[in-house]
Amino acid sequence: MKNIIVYDCDGVLFDSTMAVRGYYDFVFEKYGVPVIDWENPSLVKLAMMGTNEGIIRHFVSDEKLIAEMLEFAMKMNFKMFIDLMKPNPNIHETLEKLRNSGRSLAVFTNRGISLSYLLEHFGMGNFFSYTVTCMDVAKPKPNPEGLYKIMEYFGSKKEELLFIGDSMTDYLAAKTADIHFLAYENELEDSRIIKDHAEVFDYLCASSFRA
Repeated sequence: MKNIIVYDCDGVLFDSTMAVRGYYDFVFEKYGVPVIDWENPSLVKLAMMGTNEGIIRHFVSDEKLIAEMLEFAMKMNFKMFIDLMKPNPNIHETLEKLRNSGRSLAVFTNRGISLSYLLEHFGMGNFFSYTVTCMDVAKPKPNPEGLYKIMEYFGSKKEELLFIGDSMTDYLAAKTADIHFLAYENELEDSRIIKDHAEVFDYLCASSFRA
């Protein structure tokens, strides 16, 4: 039985496209760096999946400027963009039903310190027993370190986990850790796709797990 359901944050729990766009436009404009071309799908994907440092380093080569931008971004309050975040359909109902079924819920994300107040703001904080951000690991996704930390926290085996993500970094982390994976609204290699969070119960039932 899949006792522990692990969620990615951006793109899975939330549609965060507009908030991420506002955040990086604000940081880049402050330091005179050309803003990201949001019409370029590969750059949008980078912004949605990468860490702060990885994204800034992609566009800036000067180490001094990188350090200044990272320090500013670290101290900046993401709450100014929080109202641009949108919980994905049926996520609250699904989390409540999963919790009521006796399962434990966790988050594994490349987002940083903003995760805690983001979950709290949208009434999701009480659903999750454990969260792992890029601040909690030496190597963020696609490295599976965060999944191993979740297994260690719950004292569980890999067979007990199901990871729900929307990006190749999520898929690769699950693949490396040999953990079952569901792709949310995205085609990722051989993964089963769900287009609504309520469909997780169809997967659990079809896989002979108690929903």
